[in-house]
Amino acid sequence: MATYYETLGVDPHADAYALRKAYRELARRHHPDVNPEGSSHESMAQINEAFRTLIDPDRRTEYDAMLRAGFGRIAEAKRYRNRAPIQVRIGHRLTGHRTPVYAIGFTPDSRQVVSVSFDNEVHWWDADSGESLKSLRIESGVVSSMRVLGDGRILCGGSSDNYVSLFEVREYSASHIKTTPAQWTVCLDFSPEGRSVALGKVDHELTVLDAKTGQSRYTVHDHHGSVTALAWSPDGKYLASGSSDATVRLREAKTGRPLHTLSSIRGTVTALAFSGDGQYLAVASADLAVRVFSLADGSLKRTLFGHQKPIETLAFHGNGWLFASGGRDGMAGLWTAADGLGEVHLRASHKPISAVAFSTDGKKFVTAGQDRTVQLWSLTAKRS
Repeated sequence: MATYYETLGVDPHADAYALRKAYRELARRHHPDVNPEGSSHESMAQINEAFRTLIDPDRRTEYDAMLRAGFGRIAEAKRYRNRAPIQVRIGHRLTGHRTPVYAIGFTPDSRQVVSVSFDNEVHWWDADSGESLKSLRIESGVVSSMRVLGDGRILCGGSSDNYVSLFEVREYSASHIKTTPAQWTVCLDFSPEGRSVALGKVDHELTVLDAKTGQSRYTVHDHHGSVTALAWSPDGKYLASGSSDATVRLREAKTGRPLHTLSSIRGTVTALAFSGDGQYLAVASADLAVRVFSLADGSLKRTLFGHQKPIETLAFHGNGWLFASGGRDGMAGLWTAADGLGEVHLRASHKPISAVAFSTDGKKFVTAGQDRTVQLWSLTAKRS
């Protein structure tokens, strides 16, 4: 099947002037008003679709990404993949959870992996040997989100019915912080320093609570659909909220004041992640794409395709240019935020991936999900 570039007879780098010129020439030959052949209607429809896609910058970016991901043909696709600066290999498969794993992270010294599963079991693993070090069962509430802090604490939380439960884990023991009313909570995320927790809700509401007391810091209603994804910037200054209204709001974390609205998205937002260097925000959506936005001006930089089912999780490497995705197709993707080099797709599981994370030292990568297994990978990422 011909690509849209081949349909118009233009180079993949053709500018708007060249596209319009090619379209006019083809229309003079194939439009049904001037061409009596029975195939002219179909030919003109293909020409129109190719032109509408390539003349629109956002649609063209997405189409080019689809071609590179193997959904079409383009001469440069192999060239991108052959310049990969990323090497990854499986190290250990960590088994011990009895139910699906919901959240995962590394301790700040990169020596341990911490994982939390559906039955509220917290597991600690040696990041080098894969050995199980300790497990702890949180007896009440629900745990679906976790933040591993630098002071030895772990914050956990989740929603059930009309309540959100918050817990603190320290030295392998858990204490209940607060159970607070919060109806129809879809997603939950702790701030990097652990002082706040953000809740996204079905009723279009974003609420930020004090993580110790459960008291509300602020509530905003600036989405037109359910709040379906949340992410704090690593420095805690910004909070991003994604919605079923196909937008992301970038806001001041302290006050909730909106700074940018990102709208070049086609579908419900399913996951978000900030780069540590403050340059990028990665946005996954229900159309199976990951879009990379510039935090400086909110512009769309790249659109990436590769997953065959919805993407559930995103995480940035500490170097700022590499990030990971995990999807319901059991695939984990490794992507470069700016230039498209070194994209890697890993068959991590035969079941959905719910969580991905990088170690602080950048040498390890973990995936986990519905198969109850934590996969520990070794990673080398060098910018060429």
